[in-house]
Order: sequence, then structure tokens, then C-alpha cells
Amino acid sequence: MSVFLRWGIFGILAFAGLMYAYNASKRLAERKQSQPATVVSAKPEAVSDNTAAQVSVTPACQEELDVALLAMKSRRDGEPIDRLLRMQVIAFQPDPKRRQRLETVARKWFDWVGAEPGADALRDTALSDCWKFSPAP
Repeated sequence: MSVFLRWGIFGILAFAGLMYAYNASKRLAERKQSQPATVVSAKPEAVSDNTAAQVSVTPACQEELDVALLAMKSRRDGEPIDRLLRMQVIAFQPDPKRRQRLETVARKWFDWVGAEPGADALRDTALSDCWKFSPAP
């Protein structure tokens, strides 16, 4: 087998390995980006099942509650706040005022001082803030 043939086969295998690694990392990034959306949608339902008084929650307030849960999770995991603010639920809001409100909620809960509140306390506080600062539907 000639040297050129060996190096050609080696080059093809190296290229295939690089393409495999690139595609695998792309799939991991897509999976990681879609993961917070599933976590957020699952947690509020679990929290609302534990409450005695069922309160109707507007979609805007539900979104603020989701952001509050994400902020507390990011804080617990030690992630930086800029990663939290770049998440899809906050960064891709078409309305600038709404984006600013969600950023404010995220910063408030990320910078929470003291012990982390329980699920019911977090839900009550986040919804109370939403009703105070958001316009009625």
C-alpha cells in the first residue's frame, strides 16, 4: 500500500470523525436549549397541584412565574445571570416592555437574598408581583 493511499484513508477517517463530533455537539446544544422549556412547563403544574386555593393565572403571569423558577434554578446551579437573560423565554420577546419586565423578574429572583423560598411562597410572591406590576388583561 502506498504512502499516499494510507494518508488518504487516514484523512478520510479524520474528516469523518470531525463531522461526527460536530454533529454530536450540535445535537447536544439543541437538546440543552430545549431542556429548560420542558423543565419550566413541568414545574408550575407540580407547584399548582400542591396549592389549596386554585387561582386563575393569566398567561403573562404564568410566564413570569416560569422565569422566577428558572432564575432560582440558575442561581442554585451557579450559572451566570447573563445566561439566564439570554434564554428564549426572555430574550426573544417581541415587545420591549415585556422583555424588560421579564428581565426585572429574572434579576429579582436571581439576586434573592437569604434562604430560598419554598414552592408555594415563590408562587404566591411571583403571582402577587405580576398582579401589581402587569396591566390587567
